[in-house]
Amino acid sequence: MSISAIIMASGMSERMGEDKLKLLYKGKPIFQYVVDIVKDLDFVDKIIVTNDEEITKYSVDNGLRAIKNDNFRVGKSESIKIGVKNSSKDTSGYMFFVSDQPLLSKKTVIQLINCFEQNNDKIVYPLFNGKKGTPTIFPIKHKESFFELKGNQGGLILIDADNSISVRIDTEEEHFDIDTKEDYKKLTSE
Repeated sequence: MSISAIIMASGMSERMGEDKLKLLYKGKPIFQYVVDIVKDLDFVDKIIVTNDEEITKYSVDNGLRAIKNDNFRVGKSESIKIGVKNSSKDTSGYMFFVSDQPLLSKKTVIQLINCFEQNNDKIVYPLFNGKKGTPTIFPIKHKESFFELKGNQGGLILIDADNSISVRIDTEEEHFDIDTKEDYKKLTSE
């Protein structure tokens, strides 16, 4: 497949008050769950955008390219731009992952990829109980639009009914991401 996987892992965890990506869930840091999905799939490029040495080491040891984000305070738009800028010239699309989604399944990622391969001119995103989620795949034609994003804007603002396809995902817990201490308590109490 000629999709570039881009994992965004350079946020400041402001609502959490500590580095949420290194919190443990079932014995391993939260960020490793998404890395472990990406490493096992056949992307044309596997990138993680981070500013953390531990995340860099684990990712590189598992076949990903780690790109440092020195401007992480700008917001997630900076991670998006860095990922796109450093992607393979052979890519046909960008699949963006957040790194705080430990319940995401490989099956869901494959469903999204299969949909994109049939509709490679459309943005493909998961729909969890009526809510847009991640990971999301954008065709190469949106490349320049990413460089217009500012601050904490993400790619979801590029989605409209005419240029996208949603894939309904029945397991809503896969959409669960960790932003607050309450989210982490909920995750670990299950």
